Amino acid sequence: MPWSKMKNIILVILAVTNLALLVLVGGQAIQGSRLLSRAREDAVQFLRNRGVEVDEDVIPQAMELLPQTVERDLTGEEKAAAALLGGPVTAESRGGEVYRYFNDKGSVQFHSDSTFSAQLERGAFPLGSDRAADCLELMARMGFQGIILEEAEDELIFRQTWRGVPLFNQQVTLVCRGDSLTAMTSGRQLVGSPQEDAARKNISVATALINFYNGVSALGDVCNRIDAIEPGYVAAASLSGPITLTPVWRITTDTGAYQLDTVTGGLSRVS
Repeated sequence: MPWSKMKNIILVILAVTNLALLVLVGGQAIQGSRLLSRAREDAVQFLRNRGVEVDEDVIPQAMELLPQTVERDLTGEEKAAAALLGGPVTAESRGGEVYRYFNDKGSVQFHSDSTFSAQLERGAFPLGSDRAADCLELMARMGFQGIILEEAEDELIFRQTWRGVPLFNQQVTLVCRGDSLTAMTSGRQLVGSPQEDAARKNISVATALINFYNGVSALGDVCNRIDAIEPGYVAAASLSGPITLTPVWRITTDTGAYQLDTVTGGLSRVS
């Protein structure tokens, strides 16, 4: 048989083999998706059978948020401080992995655990009639996207988001005096680029729902209805190494709010 004809036969065999493998893998993926969907439906029914009212539309279809880690970004911190203060800053190491950046408009101080604070010269950061919008613009200038959670006479509480996802414990209090922003206190802000943490895996939606019910019972609480589930992250710093971003559900019920760790399945009350 001529080599050209034999080569064509080999190519056809390889193409058929690849197609068969593609069909097999695709079929397994579809079957896996169906199994997860059925398990989710069974978990919803499990809650209903135990007296917990659930609107299936509020239950996430899948665990879309993956565990992440973030290395500290000193260059990013200095850029954020310079952007807020509107010009070049002087960097000062204060020991213990604490860095302070300052110029004539004020100073910003960052710690290794992502906490930070700022002292600003009065009048250097004027606020208009819409203080919340002006404060959001100032935070965006620093590279921090987010929302204003609360607004009082002299304070606003800002929460950071990452790609539109809430970072539940990354918040800062913005202090206003008169018509200007004068300080940022009790701050936790994420600076850096999160990377997927392949060492940690999420539990399934079905397992999360069952763990929620068991966790509520273990806390001695009772709930009759799930009103909302908001996926997001909580950040945790270690003494050495990167900050971890753990995906969680904030679950609002008729009797209170809870936080479910979607990696470990642990449940805690939200105050």
